[in-house]
Amino acid sequence: MTSLPAPLSSSSSSSSSSSSASAALLLLALVSAACTPIATGTRRQHALFGPEAGRGQPTSTSSLRSPFDDPLPDDGDAERQSRLRLAAAAAASVGDRPIIVGGVRYRFDCSGVAAGIYAKAGFRVDDGSGSPSTSAIYEVVRQRGSLRREHPLPGDFVFFDDTYDSNGNGLRDDPLSHIGVVEKIFDDDTVLFVHRIGAKIVRWRLNPRRPKDRVDERGRPLNQFLRDAEGSFPAQTTGELFVAFGSLPTRPVAARVADAH
Repeated sequence: MTSLPAPLSSSSSSSSSSSSASAALLLLALVSAACTPIATGTRRQHALFGPEAGRGQPTSTSSLRSPFDDPLPDDGDAERQSRLRLAAAAAASVGDRPIIVGGVRYRFDCSGVAAGIYAKAGFRVDDGSGSPSTSAIYEVVRQRGSLRREHPLPGDFVFFDDTYDSNGNGLRDDPLSHIGVVEKIFDDDTVLFVHRIGAKIVRWRLNPRRPKDRVDERGRPLNQFLRDAEGSFPAQTTGELFVAFGSLPTRPVAARVADAH
């Protein structure tokens, strides 16, 4: 599994990390800006992985594996520590201020904040400009990491569809329209994640096992409304609009190189 570009430290100026950053930039450049719509209620077969029944979308040329069933990433001490850093960076980002790391001001939208959280933890998912879109981050994870409907880990990205009318056609057919970063997973499988919504970076909850439920039998929150009702369209929760969790390799590059000798 290919590692992330080197952590954002003095080592990021090395030739190996420059090469990794260049590869990531090339990968981001190849991501199509256009996303095909998905059928209502469909989450397992995402539009980026091929045609929906009766819709005739073109099949992605690089989709060679089933979506959202990748194995869990490596779980050694280094990886666990990296995920703890990511979770802490997500928690520290809650508030109404933009994320600035190393003099780089990350764009204050959902994908800019997600990239900024990774930068705070010492990992880079773009060139440091804060410019990746949600679909670009998704594509990086799809090609280099692990996409899963279950078994979230701290520091994972969490992807959502249809959170707003991104293509302006008045329909709810807007894949990969929102992203957050997982901070914590509770015993009942409820996920606490950090994302930018409105004018703030906030903590929200998601429970994909009970997507329509706002609270459980004891009144504990499970899901929050991520999209308001509009006309004939009902309000929808985080669980209903959830797509997948995504892990990127987080083991430091130097450690992986050392293991090869």
